[in-house]
Amino acid sequence: MKKISAIVVNWNGKEVLLDCLESLNNQDYPNLEIIVSDNGSKDGSIEAVQVKYPNVRLLENGKNLGFGPAVNKGLEIASGDYFIFLNNDLYLRPNSLKELANILDAEPNTGAAIPKILYYEKRNVINSYGVLVHYTSICCPNLVDKTDPNNLEPMETACGGIFMFRREIYESVGSFDPDLFLYHEDHDLSWRIRLFGWKIRVTPNAEIYHHYHFNKGVFKYYSSEKNRLFLLIKNLELKTLFLILPALILIELAQIAHSITNGWFFLKIKSYPEIVDILPRILVKRRKLQRERNTSDQEICRLYEGKLKIAGIQSNLLDILLNPILNIYWKIISRWI
Repeated sequence: MKKISAIVVNWNGKEVLLDCLESLNNQDYPNLEIIVSDNGSKDGSIEAVQVKYPNVRLLENGKNLGFGPAVNKGLEIASGDYFIFLNNDLYLRPNSLKELANILDAEPNTGAAIPKILYYEKRNVINSYGVLVHYTSICCPNLVDKTDPNNLEPMETACGGIFMFRREIYESVGSFDPDLFLYHEDHDLSWRIRLFGWKIRVTPNAEIYHHYHFNKGVFKYYSSEKNRLFLLIKNLELKTLFLILPALILIELAQIAHSITNGWFFLKIKSYPEIVDILPRILVKRRKLQRERNTSDQEICRLYEGKLKIAGIQSNLLDILLNPILNIYWKIISRWI
């Protein structure tokens, strides 16, 4: 039986963290290592874990490193054959880790296995079943807010969200990009896994419940949009970047309009010089990645969406004007990628 290392990132979330650890301790998978990577919590999280779960390996980072870097700290000390990273507000069914490990055991070409995530408070409603990725790198949870039909089939997906992956992935592909403080860090790692020739699979047999609260804060929009551009520059072939450029410009104009009406215009404008400032670092990573990748953009893009879907946002402008243009343009250029 392969050993699993579960890495839970925490920042001032004591109550949900203890629930998450309870669910991990109740897993029907005995060969399990649990690591909490704590980002400087001040709410008694560390003390509560030490008292209630002395079996947990506790990393005290001292400050908020962000999600990806906190996971990386856990990966550095993890001893498992398979790794899974978790938010502190997730609660796992007892068979979840075993079902994810079964996928990796049975499918040698699968690098990562993804659970079905349901809302904690509405356990028949889907939070995500894999992730849909638009060709301009905007992501949306698959089947979000749909009633769970209980007959979903395993499927390949372009992006993980929360997933279990092999030690071999960590050793060859790497971990989370430390330049991504928050948002899109999972997308970036998923992208690199696929660039190195692995598949990413989602299974309905592993269920995780999420204490989810949709965040409409301006910092989310700012960070997500800035990191999305970071990923495109870093991961796409130059030809693909050139082909999607008109669509990217259209999306940027739409995002600027959204930023004006939703109070984050100055943050949006601020993100452009920030991208320019770190561009030399992005290009260094890009050169290394493009040199080492063994999968073409044609293969990567086959799972991408032509129509844009944005979780929590309904817009007639999107449905009537933007999406038809984006979808038609994708149909035109995808044959040339």
